[in-house]
Amino acid sequence: MQLIPDNIDFSAYMNEPEQHNVRPASDWLQDTIDAFYAAPDATPIPTMLWEKSRDRIKFRPGEVSIYAGINGHGKSMFLSQVELDLCFQNERVMVASFEMKPVKQMHRMSRQAYAGREPSIPFLTSLSRWTDGRLWMYDHVGAVEWRKLIAVMRYAVHTFGITQFVIDSLMKCVKGEDDYNAQKDFVNELCAFAQAHSVHIHLVHHMRKGESELKAPGKFDIKGAGAITDQVDNVFIVWRDKKAEAEKKGNPNCYVSCEKQRNGEWEGRLGFWFDIDSQQYLESAEQRPTRYNIAAQGRA
Repeated sequence: MQLIPDNIDFSAYMNEPEQHNVRPASDWLQDTIDAFYAAPDATPIPTMLWEKSRDRIKFRPGEVSIYAGINGHGKSMFLSQVELDLCFQNERVMVASFEMKPVKQMHRMSRQAYAGREPSIPFLTSLSRWTDGRLWMYDHVGAVEWRKLIAVMRYAVHTFGITQFVIDSLMKCVKGEDDYNAQKDFVNELCAFAQAHSVHIHLVHHMRKGESELKAPGKFDIKGAGAITDQVDNVFIVWRDKKAEAEKKGNPNCYVSCEKQRNGEWEGRLGFWFDIDSQQYLESAEQRPTRYNIAAQGRA
């Protein structure tokens, strides 16, 4: 893991040079051919590595995904495992979590990678070496002015070649829960940034308070401006089924709903079983947590 400190002068990255790219449609002929007939050696598009999701959900360059959920329902925890899987796909990931210090994030991710509550010191040392060149963290906790965050992201693309950004959360970047114009402007800038730099942005957001947390929310329950879900490319909702947890009948205790996938063909709901010791999301009640095989670049 490498830290991007908050005391760097990011002023040179505050403004993006304006470009006017009006080109004939034929310029995209080869890209169109590739979209239909991808070359065998083409770089695969990153995905969620669970078997039930890997052929359904893709993290395409130039897109923004939003992860929404009720407080305490595990959206950041779920995304932590996604971050780990992205690193295993040789993506260069930068996490900007304004609600959790980097050491706490690594504590959680280390348990997920180790598949247990207490990773050994040799494993932690190996994992730390392995994350170099794969995982960066912006060392800032608390509110941040969103224009500065965009500057940090430009710096990270230019300096480290970041391909996947994680922002946790939107409300730490915009003052006032009812400042819908600022929310819209920020998300609009994220979409423009993703397209301009051919990266994928994962944005965490919150839900409005509903009648009960026992009822699964939908995309219309996402807090703030409706333009947020209109502008982003993908919408995921993470919901913890506390009734299933209490009943202990073997039903999934976590659901991840893909409510929108603009450039994909699948939308639907996936059930998972959360294992508290490893903090992994498992695909069935019978599955055991699996340790990530760092040397072999995959789950053991």
